[in-house]
Amino acid sequence: MQLTKPAIITGSILVFSLILGMWLMGNYNSLISSKNAVDKSWSKVESQYQRRLDLIGNLLNSAKGAQKQEREVFIKIAEARKIYNNPSSTTNQKASAASQIETNTIALLPRLQEAYPDLKSNQQVQSLMNELTKTEDGILGARDTYNDTATNYNTGIQRFPKNLFAQWFGFSKVNLFKADSGANKAQEIEF
Repeated sequence: MQLTKPAIITGSILVFSLILGMWLMGNYNSLISSKNAVDKSWSKVESQYQRRLDLIGNLLNSAKGAQKQEREVFIKIAEARKIYNNPSSTTNQKASAASQIETNTIALLPRLQEAYPDLKSNQQVQSLMNELTKTEDGILGARDTYNDTATNYNTGIQRFPKNLFAQWFGFSKVNLFKADSGANKAQEIEF
């Protein structure tokens, strides 16, 4: 059986279309996998943040007799918690609120331990402070993982040819966690 020229052309077009379709599908699926990995990393960050918020709430209730400076920090933490827990807050707003909580928590813990030795000796408060310290370590790890995953995703959607697919299918760059402005300066603690 001899193949005719139109049959060869049609077969070539079908093979080329099949290869092109598989290539398109592979790139699209790769972008979906990367985006899902970013979302999964973010959910781990949020899980750690929620644990922190719960612990801070318990710590705040356990340390209500704080001085004016601590109250100001508590108020800042409470305001940031409100923003973070607001269902209409965006990921960037939540990340900013979480950074505010982190900054104020780091300033608060030494104050409480030094200013209130009776709180430090209170087993419940000490336990909450220890859990909060562990949670801060967990947050750092989750944020690092998120930044790594987000960087891989961002790189993927910026490289050719995936950048074309990213534009066509609405994949957009995600923000990384960065240090707050002024984070390079030591916090001044006053009593």
